[in-house]
Amino acid sequence: MEQPASGQGHDEALTRLAPTTPGRAMLLESGRQALTLIARWCRNHHVGLALLPSYHCDTMALPFWLEGMRVHFVEVGANLQFDPPALGTALDDADEPALVVWSRVGAIAPDAALTTVLRRAREGGHLVVDDATHAVLDDLLPDPLRTGPLSSTSPLPTTGASATGPLPTCDFRVASLRKLVAVTDGALLWSREGITPDSPATRSGVDEELSAARSTLLTRSAALEARTPVPVSATTADLSEAPPLVADDYLAQLARSEELFDRATTPVPISHGARSQLGIFDLPRQARRRRRANRALTRELGDAPLEVLNAGRACFPLIGSAAAPAIEDALARHGIFSPQSWPRPAYLPDSLGWPTDVVSIDCGPTTSTEKVKQIAAIITAAL
Repeated sequence: MEQPASGQGHDEALTRLAPTTPGRAMLLESGRQALTLIARWCRNHHVGLALLPSYHCDTMALPFWLEGMRVHFVEVGANLQFDPPALGTALDDADEPALVVWSRVGAIAPDAALTTVLRRAREGGHLVVDDATHAVLDDLLPDPLRTGPLSSTSPLPTTGASATGPLPTCDFRVASLRKLVAVTDGALLWSREGITPDSPATRSGVDEELSAARSTLLTRSAALEARTPVPVSATTADLSEAPPLVADDYLAQLARSEELFDRATTPVPISHGARSQLGIFDLPRQARRRRRANRALTRELGDAPLEVLNAGRACFPLIGSAAAPAIEDALARHGIFSPQSWPRPAYLPDSLGWPTDVVSIDCGPTTSTEKVKQIAAIITAAL
């Protein structure tokens, strides 16, 4: 792998998170800034079309629009990733080289059909972005869920880790680190050899303000997590709701942080504090603990009429259920807020569906066994 971009310095976390295949890697402040640098490179190299999954965070589309690219949304399947036939049709209809932004929601492995279409896209002269925000920790561990036909695909390996899940070789890899790791900010941008995005600019006042706001948010989050749990033998009625002041403080700080991310659009390096945090964290251990938490909740839910869409992955659990809105509301009353909440964007064409039966669960590396049981009890009661 090439040396990190100028100003980044040597960084072990960067080395671990970036693919081993030749390329250029850097750590930026946010995932949307990483996409901005990709969009700028595309604009400068006459790639004017971006194919995005219909199920997405709206910040995924904005960088491409701001750089003057056309954005076409492609239907997703039951695993929340591109529907292979729909993506194949979109590629067939493309009258110019396109950028395919493949989002690995929930760290769910691609099926054989999607892997084939993504490989065909690259062979046809298109570019593929691996948005590994939800999968960046899962990729650090051997994949226990790998099955038959996928094992023959070309892997996108991770430095210092055992063979990761079977992924098609990509042109870019991005990952917003704050979604899964308790850092104030940070995102990976890797591009394959021959692709050189612009270097980031100098951090400004809004970037420092953002880091401070996120630091406060992490403190508020820890206060919610540390609330004394009730005995696991208690009934759901005995589960105390979150104190309004604690919950309101958390939500207000979350809103402030997101507002600052919306303002901090200029790509800049990760903050010094966040990079220091990444140097301290044992990321593979974080990944193992996330997998254990995911499995523990899956076991506690047992035969409940729902599906954990990403069971066993090093990511917060994603639950599929018609009662998803009720589950989210019930958890929020107890101060447990969804780490991923994507409302349907107003700009999405009416012809495209939007999953309303998916809810993300804040169950991660610091969640105790008793807390997992409480979360499961709240979910079950909301069904």
